[in-house]
Order: sequence, then C-alpha cells, then structure tokens
Amino acid sequence: MPNHPKTLIHNTKELLQHLKSRTHAYHLSNVFFRDFQYAILSFAETKGLKLSYGKAEGLAGQFIAALEQSGILKPIKPGSWMLNYPEYKKASQKTVPQAKPVVASIAPTTTVETSVAASSKR
Repeated sequence: MPNHPKTLIHNTKELLQHLKSRTHAYHLSNVFFRDFQYAILSFAETKGLKLSYGKAEGLAGQFIAALEQSGILKPIKPGSWMLNYPEYKKASQKTVPQAKPVVASIAPTTTVETSVAASSKR
C-alpha cells in the first residue's frame, strides 16, 4: 500500500466500520479528529502496515477532507464533525409500555336494606 490516502479513500466503508467498532459512531453522532487518527493507526495495523503518529495525523486530515466533500461529515467546529451516514442509524430504543392486565373484580354490592339489617342486628 504505497499510496496511503488513495487506499483509505477506496476503503471508506471499511475504515468507517472500523471507526464505528472503536468509537461507537452512529448516524448524526459527533466524531473528533483524534478518533479518525487513532482509527487510521489501528486500521493500518490490521492491514499489516506500520504508520507513524505524524503520518496518521496527515492521513486523518486528508480522509476527513474527502468525507466532508462527499457529505459524510458535516463540520461542527474545528476538530469535530457530525457523522451523516444513515447506514449507521441507531435502532430506536423506545419501549412500548405493557398493557395493564384486566382484572375482573366484583365489588360487594351494598343496598340500603342490607345496611339496615346489619345495623339492627347489633
């Protein structure tokens, strides 16, 4: 892999998957420059490449620029971006409340006659 930037750009999905596994990045989540830098370092290691810290930093900058151009990253402020990647949309965590069981309760019926009869026996 002599041309690292082109390799990264061609392996965008694979590198993003690697980033997701390391940082739990999801659609519309924030990602940071160092997330990319360390993901590139470990990704290169899985490919059998040794990268220096400085080289990984340069590659991270190039990769981020390519992802910005493609619309996958939206800049928030220097050093942080929003990941715009619907494939990584997090599953909804909404829980539907359980239906309350219907209990047939028979309330004792009291009539005036029963109350009078009970009070006269005392």
